Formats: sequence, structure tokens, C-alpha cells
Amino acid sequence: MVLFAVMGPAVHAAAPPGFELAVMDTPVGTTLDDILTGRAQPGFTPVLNPGFEFDAREGQVIWVRVRIDLPPAPDGGWQLGINRVPLDRIRLLVQPPGTQVAQASFFATRGGDSPWPENFYLALPNDLAGPSTFYLQLEGRVRGALHVSLRDASSARSSELAARRFFRFLYGLLLGVAVLSLVRHIEEPRSGALAVGGAALSTWLACLGVNGHLYSLPEVALLSDLGAVVPQALLLLGAGPLVLATRYYSGLSKSAPRLVPWMRGLGWLLIAAACYGLVVSSTSPLALQMMAWVGYSLAGLACLLMLLLDARGYRWLAVLSLLATAGAVLVRQLAHAQVLPATLMSLYGWQLALATTIALFLMLPWVRARMQRWSQRRRAQVPQPSAEEKIAIARERLVQSLQAGLVNAADGDLKWIAFRRLLDGLKPVLAQTSAAVVAMHYNGEDLLQVEPREAEDRYRELLSQRATLLKNLSRLRAPQQVGIDFDGPEGPLDQVQLAVIPLPIPKPGWGALLVERRADVTYTDAELALCAEFAAVAIVAGDEASSTVSARRSADADPATGVLRTGPLLLNLAKLMDTARQKQQPLSLLYFTVDQMPAVREAGGEASASAGLRPVAELLRDEVDYGDVLGRSGPDGFLLVSPGKALLKARDYAEKLRGAVSRLKVDPRVTVSLTVSVGIAQAGPDERDAAALVERTARIAQIASKNGGNQIFS
Repeated sequence: MVLFAVMGPAVHAAAPPGFELAVMDTPVGTTLDDILTGRAQPGFTPVLNPGFEFDAREGQVIWVRVRIDLPPAPDGGWQLGINRVPLDRIRLLVQPPGTQVAQASFFATRGGDSPWPENFYLALPNDLAGPSTFYLQLEGRVRGALHVSLRDASSARSSELAARRFFRFLYGLLLGVAVLSLVRHIEEPRSGALAVGGAALSTWLACLGVNGHLYSLPEVALLSDLGAVVPQALLLLGAGPLVLATRYYSGLSKSAPRLVPWMRGLGWLLIAAACYGLVVSSTSPLALQMMAWVGYSLAGLACLLMLLLDARGYRWLAVLSLLATAGAVLVRQLAHAQVLPATLMSLYGWQLALATTIALFLMLPWVRARMQRWSQRRRAQVPQPSAEEKIAIARERLVQSLQAGLVNAADGDLKWIAFRRLLDGLKPVLAQTSAAVVAMHYNGEDLLQVEPREAEDRYRELLSQRATLLKNLSRLRAPQQVGIDFDGPEGPLDQVQLAVIPLPIPKPGWGALLVERRADVTYTDAELALCAEFAAVAIVAGDEASSTVSARRSADADPATGVLRTGPLLLNLAKLMDTARQKQQPLSLLYFTVDQMPAVREAGGEASASAGLRPVAELLRDEVDYGDVLGRSGPDGFLLVSPGKALLKARDYAEKLRGAVSRLKVDPRVTVSLTVSVGIAQAGPDERDAAALVERTARIAQIASKNGGNQIFS
């Protein structure tokens, strides 16, 4: 309503009865007398509307004949109003006697009470009345459209007052955005606010240039010598920063990172072209004018593409504002073609729409960030680390847990361990009610991992009722948050806030990380970014770890039993001893000797020995604790490195494993039963020699075996 109040009085006065225009082009030097006597041909062409489009070129003069039945002059006289276009000279001549009575120029300095005019106003002689004829002589080097109107002094003042209000609001908005962008940059240096401020400042200069208001500033009055080059170059200059600002606002680096160098290159190319037009004196204003409108068209299409690629919901306000700018440009062209009336809004509304778009680029993310911080303070949450810190901590913990967990995992479990570690790692860094990983047709299998486990039934009901919705959300590139309700195992459930983070699972499969909160607790952009980064790390690390561990196990594994060979095991033992010594933590080594192996090898050879050792190795691999390392000790047994266990706890641990082996069912063709003798030794607080620890543990195991076997010594 405020904007319409500002722009409402700006409509041009209707042409009085008998208002007729006619146009002709002549070479420079043609006089009015040459035209009136017929020496200049082909003569005037009538124009049916109070305006027309023109193509002013160097060496040519455009003559406009105005015929009107002029009423008696009111107080202040009559004034001929012409919209401001970049013309070098406009002269008003009256016939008879054919003398110049007024002149104007787009590049003339204008100040005083009307520094931002909408029109040229040429005063008619007060003694003109009745049927009158006068002529306009136009010189310039641009294409444009001329709109001619007749005003009395009072109407002209009202029109200029409305224009001054409009342009004051327009320029104030752009300069305000430029200043506020500095405040936003100080508050959040990575917000891209400087790019938005640059777009606002360049658009301000572009509007000053094409409106002819630049020359109202004494500091730049000398630019008037460059003529129409300056406004066209400034118009082109506004297109490049607009592309760069949209790149930041739309989050292109996340939605379409491959397009970032192209859009950055387009923005700087447009800036370079504008600077070239200003610096190189031989640049044609007509060519630069065409470059400016082509540049703005490319910039507008690029900005629209970047905004449409943005998956955030609040992008639509900026999209609509950008489309409104394009619509306002179309309205301007229709006004030039005399299809629509030439008003302040129809001729200059595109500038206001563009300024509004740039203001939205700054204010929407800023307001959203402020509201998120206010929401966090309202919930009285403990201040959380920044998104970058959370991501760094999450990545480090995830990779470490994956490396430790995958060492002793079976090959078939490798791809699931990453998802379990993902859920475990999310709990300490993200407030949640529950979380789940859904992976459909992932490596030929379907997976549902839920934390806590008692929430699994609810998620299965969610998948059965909302699978299509979740699948569609998982196809999006960006994380989403939705309010959702569904029926649980025992009836309808309350609505919850659900974050849906897509997992990069190839089609036809799909997957998502789901994080649940209460319906009144939303997710911040930083939290969604953390979830997305965490999920991506889990997928990549899981795939890489699976490949790496499988390859390493193939090289380091004992072919007979599938556990580590003695050499790689000793390397692992040395590293774990160093870690335990540095952290002042206990480490125990368990030496397993299969009591029946000498008799089995003597009866059936190495093939029988391998057949007897293999089930023991499989059992131990399934039963050992998380983080322990299992390998061969020699021809008849195994070594188990157990970090974190002191001697007493290691004995209980060894007793559990010994009992499990004694209950193991074996092939009767190999032996009737299998038992193990276990020697246990704890590394000293300053012990560094892994081989010495193994030798000491082997002697203890040998004592256990010689004392009847199937027992534990330490």
C-alpha cells in the first residue's frame, strides 16, 4: 500500500484534443527551413500515438513535429514533457519564427529541488495559443522510446514530486541493503553478504546511470563527456554482481557444485565486459546497450536456474520476486510499444522489483538465522558447537569407530557397521527422540537400523504407511524437515518433526537417515547440514573401509583359518602396546594352544590340522570383544590381543572362550572334541617389546598344556 501511494500520482496527463505527432530522420546539419521548404526528404511520417520508438545514430538527427490546438496558457505556462532517455541534445523550436526556445540534455547536471527528475520539461512560449506547431530536434546514439505529453506547471510539479519520492525510496532501499550487508558480514563472515552488498551497490549505480540521475552528483559530472556509454556500461555492470549474489543466496555449492565455476565465471565476465565498455573509448553506445540487455537476460536466466536448484522452501519468495522483475521489464516494453500507458510504474517498476529481489537475498537468510537463534534461546538450550566443529568431531569419531569395528567384522557385515556407527555417533551431538537408517535395495538387501531399538516397531509402521513420501523425499538433494503423523502398533500417534537426510544409494534403491523430534522443535540449517555430512561420511567411509579391509584381509589373512597371519598380528600388537602405554591403560595377550593338534596332524597331516583349526578360528572370531585382534600364534594355536583388560578380567574372558571351544561340535572324521589351553600375560606399564610379550605368553600356555590341557594359566 505504501508503494502504491508513492507511485499513484505518477500517471502522465492525457494528451489534449488535436495532439498530433510526426517523425522524420535527417542528416546532421539539416535545418528546419530545409524541412519546411521540402529540400529534406522524404518528409514527416505521422505517429498515431503520443509516443514512438526510435533508433538514434551518430550523424543523424530525429525531428518530431508536434501539432496541437493549444488552450490559453495557465499560470506558469505550458510545458512539453518527454521521458528521460540517453539523448545528447533535445531542442524545442517554434514555427513561426523557427527559433529555438528551450533545450535539454540527458547528461546535463541537475540539482536544486528536483535532483531526480522523471521527465524533461521544455517550456512553451506563453503567447502560444490555438492551433500551434512546434518541432523537437533529437540527437543521440541509442535506441529507445519517446513519450510526449503536455503539462501545466502545477501538473509537472506534482509529477516530479511523485518521481522524487519513488526514486528516493528506490535508491534508499539499495543503499540500505549495501550498508546492512556489511553488518551481516561482520555478524557472519561466511554468509555471502558482501556479494549481496556488491549487487545492491552496482544496481544503484546502474539505476542512476539509466535514469540520468548520475549527473546530479557533482563528483561524477565529468562523466557526462562520455555520453551514452556510461549509462549502458553501468547497466551492464549491474548484471554480474547479481549472478554472484544469487550464487551465495541459493547455496549453489551444495545443490549443484559443478555449476559454481560456470556461474562465477559468468558473473565476472559480465563485470569485465562493463569495465571494458567504460575504459575503451571506441565502444559504440548502441553495441554496449545491446550487450547490457543481453547480459541482463543471461544473468536473469542464470539466477532463476540457481534459485530453482535450491531445495530450501523459502526460495520461492525470491523466485517470485525475480519473475516479477522479468514481468516488469515486459511491461516496460509494452509501454514503449504504446500498448500500455507510460506511467512511472510501467517505465521504472522493473528497477523497484530488482531492488526488492536483492533485498530479499540479504534479509531472508538473515531473518531465518535470527529466528533460529531466538528459538534456541527460548528452549534454553546449552550453546552448541558450530556446524563446522560438529562436523569435524562427528567425522573423526565415525572414522575411528569404523576402523576399530571393521577390523574383526565378517565381510558380510561391513556395509551395515557404518550405519550402526552413524546412529551411535548421532546421539551425543544431536538432540533427538529416535533415529533410523532406511536403505532399500542397497547392495541387493533391505536394511532398517533403529536407535533406540524399542522404536523399531514404530518405524516399521511408518515405512508401511509413508514409504512413498519418504522415497520421494530421499530423491531430493538437500535435507528436509517435515511434520508427520501415522498409526503406530497400538493406534494413532502424535505428530512428530522428522528430518529426512537422503543417502546416496543408486536407483532403483533409495535410503534416508531419519531423525525424530517433538513436533514443536524444529531443526536448524546447521543441524541439517551436520546430519547430511555425517550420513555422507558414513556411506563413503563404510564403502571405502569395506574395500580396504577386504583387500587387507586377503593379503594379511591366514589361508587356512581366515584370521591374521603371525607377522601382521605382531605389527598390530606393537601399535596397541604403544597406545596402551601412552594412555596408561592395561593390555593383555591371550595365547591359545589347541590341545589335540599334534595328534590330529600326526594322524591326518596338514589338511586335517587345518580342518581342526578352522572351526576354532570361526568361533573365536564370533566371540571376541569389540576392538580385540585375533591371529595365528603358530601351527597349533592363536593369539588374541585384548586392549583395556587387566589380568583378572582377562582370565574371566579366557574362561568364557575356553568353555565355548570345549562345547564346539567338530567333524568326527577329524577328532572327537577340541579343547584349548590358554596362557595369559599382561604387558608391563613400560613394556615395548611385542616379541618378548608373545614369547612370555607362549611359555605360560605351554605350561597349561603340559599340565593336562583345557585350562588357563597366567
